[in-house]
Amino acid sequence: MPSSAKRNFTKRTIVHLAEGYCTPRGAKTTRGVLVYSEHDSVAVIDSTNAGKTARQLLDGGGDIPVVGSLADVFRMGLKPDTLVVGVTPVGGRLPTSFRRPVIEALEAGIDVWSGMHQFLQNDQELRLAAERGGAEIWDVRKPPEDLPVGMGAMINNKSYSMLMVGTDCALGKMTAGLVIRDAAKAIGKHYEFVATGQTGMMITGWGHPVDAIPGDFMCGCVEKDCLSVDGQCDAIIVEGQGSLLHPGYSPVTLGLLHGCMPDGMILCHQPSRTAVSNREHVLIPALSIVAKLYEDVQKLLKPSRVIGGVLNTHGMAEDTARAAIEAAENDLGRPVTDPVRFGAEVLVEAIEKHRKEIGK
Repeated sequence: MPSSAKRNFTKRTIVHLAEGYCTPRGAKTTRGVLVYSEHDSVAVIDSTNAGKTARQLLDGGGDIPVVGSLADVFRMGLKPDTLVVGVTPVGGRLPTSFRRPVIEALEAGIDVWSGMHQFLQNDQELRLAAERGGAEIWDVRKPPEDLPVGMGAMINNKSYSMLMVGTDCALGKMTAGLVIRDAAKAIGKHYEFVATGQTGMMITGWGHPVDAIPGDFMCGCVEKDCLSVDGQCDAIIVEGQGSLLHPGYSPVTLGLLHGCMPDGMILCHQPSRTAVSNREHVLIPALSIVAKLYEDVQKLLKPSRVIGGVLNTHGMAEDTARAAIEAAENDLGRPVTDPVRFGAEVLVEAIEKHRKEIGK
C-alpha cells in the first residue's frame, strides 16, 4: 500500500464511491483523482445519478460512467483493484450509505482508500471484511509512527521552494499547484509536487496528511518531504492548506510555511468570498494586504515573496472572470490568472524569473 512516509506510486485501476455526493465540491477527492492522477478510473458509484457521466456531474473525468452499485461495475466487465472513498464530509466519518459498498469491495479483494478522519482500519467489521477478501485498507490521514520535529533545514534548500497559500481554505490550492507543475513540464522544467492532504497523496502516492499530524511535528513532516526531493528538481511545489486568516486552520498553514521555508508563494483567492469559510465575522482584506501578511510572518526566518496570484473563477462568466483577474493584478502588483481556465504559463514565468533572481 502507499505510505504517508515515503514515495510509493503504483498505478491503480479505481472505482470511486460518491453515493449522493456527486458534485465537484461534494466529491472533491474523487474529482481530484479523476482529473489529476495517473491512475485509471473506470467508474463512479452513485445510485442517485446512475446513467450519467463523470463529466456531467463532476466537471471532469470525461465519459467515465456513473453506476448504481459495485455489482454494476462487475456486470460491465470492469476490474478495479481499488475503491476510493471519494468524499470527506463534515465530521470526517464514513457515511452510513457507504458502509455496504465498502464491505462488498473489501470482500471482493478490492483495496479501499479513505481520506476520512475516522480510520477504517479501526472498524472491526471492515477489518474482517478485508481479511476475508485479502484486501487492504489505506487510511490516508493516518500519520506514520516516525514523526520528525522541524529543524529549519529548508533554509538552505537547493531547489526553488514554492508554497501555495490562500485567503481561505478550500480554494483549489492543490489543483492550482498541480496545473502549475504540468505547465512547467510542458516547457521542460521539473517541478516536484509535495502533497500535504489526502487527495494529493492519493494522486502522487506519498506525502504527509498535515491536518492529522500533531502540532509539534507538522513542520518536520513537510520539511522531511521537501528534503527528500531537494536538489533533484528545478522547483518544489508544496500543496497549501488552510489560511493564516482562518481561526480554525491557521496552525496548519503556519506549519507549512516553517516546514518548507518557501522562496516564493502564490496567493490563491475566490473573488466571490468576502469572509473566510464559516467565520463570517472574519473579513478577507485586499490581496495586497494578505500577501504582506504572509511575507511578514515568514521574513524573520527566511525572506519569501508572493510572486503571483491565483483566482478560482469557477462559475463566473468569462468576461467577469477576466475583469476580476485584472483587478487582482492591479491590487497585488504581480501576475494573476485562473490556471484551470486560462493556463498557468504566467505563473511558471514568474517562478522562473524569481529562481533566476535568487540563483536557484
